[in-house]
Amino acid sequence: MKYDLLTVGFPIVEIMRKERGVSFEEPADFTGPYPSGDTCIVLDVASRLGLKCCFLGTAGTDAFSDVVLNRLERDGIDLSHVRKVDGASTAIVFVRYDRDGKREYLNVMEHTAFSDFNESDICAEAVKEARWIHLSGEVLCIASDVGRRKAMLRLLEAIPADSRVCLDPNFVDDQPGIMDIMKPFITRADLILPSEGEAGRMMGTDTDEEACRGLAAQGKTVVLKKGCAGCDVYTAEGVCHIPAFHIEEKDPTGCGDSFCAGFITGLVEGQCIRDAGTLANAAGALQAMYVGPMEGALYREEVDGFIRNHKAAK
Repeated sequence: MKYDLLTVGFPIVEIMRKERGVSFEEPADFTGPYPSGDTCIVLDVASRLGLKCCFLGTAGTDAFSDVVLNRLERDGIDLSHVRKVDGASTAIVFVRYDRDGKREYLNVMEHTAFSDFNESDICAEAVKEARWIHLSGEVLCIASDVGRRKAMLRLLEAIPADSRVCLDPNFVDDQPGIMDIMKPFITRADLILPSEGEAGRMMGTDTDEEACRGLAAQGKTVVLKKGCAGCDVYTAEGVCHIPAFHIEEKDPTGCGDSFCAGFITGLVEGQCIRDAGTLANAAGALQAMYVGPMEGALYREEVDGFIRNHKAAK
């Protein structure tokens, strides 16, 4: 196939407070713009790890769009199916941290390029050329209106039976009917990577463990992301815990997306579950060591060196 990984979404830039403990209400310094967008992060990390990647979606024609697209293009991602919407702006997320590390977001997403996303932006031929298709719950939530939902369903219909589907639930809000939106994508997914709290919510169970075991019983691989506690991988054969790498965290934004990219890369390469989880944990940890949601996307030799050094230090 032409691509190892394909996904759909839209560019975002993040602008961050330089210092922790500063509210959005008071005048103070920001840093950025940093390239972002959850599916953009997945593709960039996966590409630097060695996968051939393709991006579908819409983008603005402003300078902020160039911040993201230029980064993706430099890293070898096929952007030939990204449609630029004349006069459209790029989504912006302002980020701040309390001194205890709690994040707060201020989103400027209405009337941006993704508002124009529709069925014509799904190139079925490109989808059919992808070994893996990555889906984001955030994109599905934002694409919940009639026109954009039709586009996402067109994507789902275009996926060949022998291609694999990865879903990161990545819930961004509690909008009504979200589970009806998610259901067909959950059904098709081969690999599901929820963060703590998302699995139970997604499946309507009392605990994440119950939800993960139920999905694994359906033949899916479920990876519960647990941050600094590593991850638990659920399959029909049982549960495997993979410990995290201990690092000094600077900015956790993008860690979950980087984790997804690492795990998919491992599976594309034919790695066992434990090795794929180790690569995923490393990609997530490295992202947390840098300020900015893509700044910890290192190249494969650097990631492999990080893993070797940490194993040697034990």
